[in-house]
Amino acid sequence: MSERQTIRCITINTHRGRGPKLSYLLAQASLDEAERIELLHDTRAYTYYIAEWLNQNRDKYDVVGLQEVFNGILGFGDRLFRKYRQRDHYRLIAGYRSVIAHGVGFTAFRYENLLLSQLQKIGQTQINYLLPGRVAFLAACGFTLAPFIFNGQVIWIGNTHLHPFNPNDRQDQARSIAAEVRKHGDVPMLFMGDFNTVPPNCRKSGFPAGDNDVNSYKDDRTFEILAEAGLYMLKHEDNENFYTYPTGLPNRTLDYILFSHHWEVERYEVVKTFTFSDHYPVFGEFRLKD
Repeated sequence: MSERQTIRCITINTHRGRGPKLSYLLAQASLDEAERIELLHDTRAYTYYIAEWLNQNRDKYDVVGLQEVFNGILGFGDRLFRKYRQRDHYRLIAGYRSVIAHGVGFTAFRYENLLLSQLQKIGQTQINYLLPGRVAFLAACGFTLAPFIFNGQVIWIGNTHLHPFNPNDRQDQARSIAAEVRKHGDVPMLFMGDFNTVPPNCRKSGFPAGDNDVNSYKDDRTFEILAEAGLYMLKHEDNENFYTYPTGLPNRTLDYILFSHHWEVERYEVVKTFTFSDHYPVFGEFRLKD
């Protein structure tokens, strides 16, 4: 890693290991591909598929942000349904150097956001914060922020999953993240996740597939708030090259990797070959400026 000039990140909403919505994925599949898709779906083993996919592509990604990793109901944890937790699949099968888990959701239904890294983590320093604004008045959202060593320099990497429906709550969550970012001063930072909102100047309603989200993105200033704190996004166009949701019939962008002014963007793309969730992942490769 000390010889690498760029850092490669990928963010994946895992959809709690439930996989994509089958009808969307089959809509544009050939007969042979449809049979394969249905067979894979029938096994209900998407957590294993994702973990194994990460392991097979481990040389391509230095840092991975995972959201919506299922962690059990009614306090029983995932072991109520199977021997190993979903977290264990990503920790052991994916094969990354370090894993930071952050439990969110609520007591009766728990899930986690995970940050996996090949980079050297600095001690036990990490920030796991719950965010204001509850989903359905119950489930908490949150974010992780942690320091790593990259080319002999300290960088900070974050991971989050924001409110899916309410733009006012989402903006309050963005303000909480922005406040923490400002505390760290002028440091290189990458921040990835499912931000659950569309880019500026892109369509905000009338989507042909996926959740209707009639009012979910209206007058949302989430990215403006984060940009004021020094976290920027690549300019997005309202076309399929940038869409991350829903898998099979994508029509909007919800997943991003934000970056501070210290980075140049070498590559940034949606990984359409990954079909193990209802979101496509986003990959970004960044180079520290001199």
